[in-house]
Amino acid sequence: MRKLFFIITVISFTVFRSGAQVPEWVTRHPVSDDIYIGIGQASLAESDYIQIATRNALSDIASQIATKVESNSFFHQVDVDGHAREMFEDRINSNASAWLEGQELKDSYTSEDTYYVYYTLDKNTFRRNAERKRETAIATGLDYLTKGKSAENAMSLTQAAILYGEGLKAVEPWMFMDLIKNGTNIPVELYNSYINLFSGMAITTNTVQIEGESFKSVSEPIAGCLSKNGNVVPGIKLKAWFSLGSGSVTPPAETDYNGTAEFYITNITAKDEVQEIRISIDDSFLEMLPKEYRELLEKQAWPSAKITVVLKSAPVSIYLHVENNDLEGCEKQIRSLLANNYFTLTEDPDAAQCFADLTTTLEVGETVSGGNYDLNTCYCSLTLKIYNNYTTDMLLDYSLDKVKVLTPVHKSYESTVAQGIREIMKRVNRELPKMLTKIKIN
Repeated sequence: MRKLFFIITVISFTVFRSGAQVPEWVTRHPVSDDIYIGIGQASLAESDYIQIATRNALSDIASQIATKVESNSFFHQVDVDGHAREMFEDRINSNASAWLEGQELKDSYTSEDTYYVYYTLDKNTFRRNAERKRETAIATGLDYLTKGKSAENAMSLTQAAILYGEGLKAVEPWMFMDLIKNGTNIPVELYNSYINLFSGMAITTNTVQIEGESFKSVSEPIAGCLSKNGNVVPGIKLKAWFSLGSGSVTPPAETDYNGTAEFYITNITAKDEVQEIRISIDDSFLEMLPKEYRELLEKQAWPSAKITVVLKSAPVSIYLHVENNDLEGCEKQIRSLLANNYFTLTEDPDAAQCFADLTTTLEVGETVSGGNYDLNTCYCSLTLKIYNNYTTDMLLDYSLDKVKVLTPVHKSYESTVAQGIREIMKRVNRELPKMLTKIKIN
């Protein structure tokens, strides 16, 4: 790095030769059997044109060194899709310049608007430096591979994934070279181990069907057991969710020493007679892996298992009582909302599982100027309270207080009411269904 700064400092004092003859290397890239030659250029309009030109020249050399990536055994021995291949090649080429040593500035030239630099790197010098770093890369990669295999054999799959990923990161810049030790191609083994780490996995459940009731929790736990090729896998988080229907399930849980994670249904909010819960791997552990290689695992088809949830009772019955009804049209829409969201309305208050109180009010306030005509300021309010009819516990307390509505003074009272209903129900339709799903009846 100090050498690079020294070179840049020297370049900054190079005499501009805008009037001199254009060197041949500017128009025709030199070729040599003994040295790598890098030509870089940058617009003088760039404030850091010297650094840009230097970086481009070194990238030119790096691309020549890594030009045989396509024929390298890594890409021929592993099944790399097009996107992954492009990712590896880009990263190999972009990282290679950071490993260069011994390059020298041979010449520079400045035209009217462009700055050029000519760098060389002796191939024998590069080979000596590269061999030393190749051995280091092999040793580092092999260490990660060995530790990763030990973790995998112990079924510590998350730790194994981290180790394989760090190993790939360490050998990545030198994948264009021969990184073989005692017949083992280190990058190939790291890649295949990383990609195949979660293959052969399955999830079995403690039950295939469970009974429940709308708006209630289920006391019986559901559990998933994670295995790989018949061996249980501890320490991996599983998650459970409603894939059909809707409701709440306890958060992701880590598998114990038996490879098992337990979950509880805390609420069922859909009234479908048959619903479904899925259990699968919680892939949040990917955040612990090297960022560069997460996407290689994000495409994994994680194992999953399903449990059928059967409702053993009809949807919850509810009686709607209207105390004050200034906005009369709201009652019909509230009834429709309840019917479409888990409830069956009944006209018998004693037989209902839930009791609902609905109140709507309309207050006419001050008159304000509206330009072409004056406007009445109206304030609309709505309150809906739902109780457990057996325990009298309040299940929902929803209210909209004094929603402001402006209506022309020449409109009839009925038109004013209709506009108030429209405005307040916009809010109700947007907010109430979400709140109904959170109701829980014990």
